[in-house]
Amino acid sequence: MNEVCMFSRSERNGVATRSVWPVQWLDWTKRRLGLMALSLVLGILAACGEMLRSQGDLVWSLVGLVHGLCYAAIAFMFVLLLELGMRWLSREDDAQATYRISFRHNFRGWGVLFLIIVLCWMPYVIALYPGVMWYDTSNQLLQWNHLPNLFTDGQLTDHHPIADTAIFGLFVQFGNLIGSGDLGIFLYTMIQTVVTASAMAYCLLYMRRIGASHRLCMAALAFVSLFPIFPMYSSPMVKDSLFLPIMVLFGVQCVEIVRSRGEVLRRTSFWGTLIGLALALSLTKKTGMYIAILVCLLLVAVTRRGLRRRLIVVVAAVAAVMMIMLPKVVFPLADVAPGGKQEMLSIPFQQSARLLRYYGDAILKEQRDAIERVLGEDVAQRYAVTSADAVKGYVWDSEKDRYLLPYAKAWLQGLAEHPLTYVEAFLGMESAWLALPNAGDEHVGDLLMPVYAQGTNHSFFEGHEQLGLTASDTTMASRVEHLIDWAERTPVGMMLFSRAIWTTWMTAFVVYECLRRRRHDGWLRLLGVTPLVVSYCFLWISPVSGSIESMRYMVPQVYIMPLAFAVLAVRSMGTATTQPAGIQAVDTKEVVAS
Repeated sequence: MNEVCMFSRSERNGVATRSVWPVQWLDWTKRRLGLMALSLVLGILAACGEMLRSQGDLVWSLVGLVHGLCYAAIAFMFVLLLELGMRWLSREDDAQATYRISFRHNFRGWGVLFLIIVLCWMPYVIALYPGVMWYDTSNQLLQWNHLPNLFTDGQLTDHHPIADTAIFGLFVQFGNLIGSGDLGIFLYTMIQTVVTASAMAYCLLYMRRIGASHRLCMAALAFVSLFPIFPMYSSPMVKDSLFLPIMVLFGVQCVEIVRSRGEVLRRTSFWGTLIGLALALSLTKKTGMYIAILVCLLLVAVTRRGLRRRLIVVVAAVAAVMMIMLPKVVFPLADVAPGGKQEMLSIPFQQSARLLRYYGDAILKEQRDAIERVLGEDVAQRYAVTSADAVKGYVWDSEKDRYLLPYAKAWLQGLAEHPLTYVEAFLGMESAWLALPNAGDEHVGDLLMPVYAQGTNHSFFEGHEQLGLTASDTTMASRVEHLIDWAERTPVGMMLFSRAIWTTWMTAFVVYECLRRRRHDGWLRLLGVTPLVVSYCFLWISPVSGSIESMRYMVPQVYIMPLAFAVLAVRSMGTATTQPAGIQAVDTKEVVAS
């Protein structure tokens, strides 16, 4: 096989000859037109994000154009460097070599990886005793104990997944039985860490089983064990920590479906596990239902005809539980209030707020009144470029339901008259997925991947004492948090911990490499990474992208990235071939610029 690189050999009359430099350059340029286009798009988007954060609009200047071209050049080099790294990591293993860490697909192999990961994560868990609890969790615990909270006077609500609320509440209740609610949180922290480490160890074993090289698997093990985002987001008592290991295991199932063309669905155990994981995704995160349904529907394309109905059953089971059983049966019986409409309407609400902020005096009175009846008369003053929280609020008044139809008409009218304003409002909310961090930005932390450790003090909210929670010394937690934040703000750290790189750029790289192989098996590889791609798409409905809370939205991208890279690196997406081969394994003739 020839390497996909600039200095590849060309075949002429069956004899390998080295092309002259101009021909080489022209051939390489033709094959890289797709990368050039992708880099230009990424550069323009990065410049757009930067402009919205710094000046609040998309008014281009010479400086902005130069920045966009510089970002495009960085994106181009980023992809080339990743390809070089993947080629090196994916070199075929020496058949005579022996490895202390063999990644054998058995219990012992899994146990070795599990112990390595846990030992590397455990210092964080100990330093953060008695466990980190986020603000959202405090409201869930108050609801579970029927105490006043941000959303209700004590009634349970589906604003946050009710399954998460129940799990957290039961752990704190058990903690109070054995000493204090703080012990319950720490017990949850320990169990959640073990569960997530188990899932990651299994994922690494699976990567090796499908043909990833030993070197790539070792790099993935080092990444999972040492990258601080993993232990800092695996252990806290927060809804996203429950979701992470489920997402990783669901990703493994999806790759196996693609590799077997759906044949693995014949096994009842596999099919049942897939249904269970899809339901668990849906029950632990609001977007989980849509991720599970969309991914399963996309996998129908690669599944053999007789087995497609099994994927449809998975979709039907998720839809039945989440759209019928819970809201129509369980919630009324348990007196659970539904979540508010403001969350799913955050994008149009933000667009309307920007419209009133900049064109409030120019639009018709009827249009303005329709917007203000839903969002309030002071919505223009509450508008912020990068967040919709102040506009949408946290609680929905059902009295506003009757005003939604006139509001929809006003929104459409605004779209027709001021489309750029709507684009600016949308991209401003999602700018952290686009803009690269730079040292000159006083809010550079919004573009990085900060961690939250102050939640080790469980007395930060009113009503904590009624839950059996107490104040704790946060000195050690603060040191951990500040050390990681300092590392992120270094020149190297700003690249390693960039939100835009770990979301938009990494996903773009994976999709690009799949499409380059579309005449080989690129479409199969693309289907294999659908959990990553679909999860990324749902980042774009976030009401905010630059806050510490929005970090939790993007963390699944980091957790599933090693598996996505393995899908790129293996020689074949079929079950028969397990020999590892790198990104260079596809013949040059099969690689098409896109």
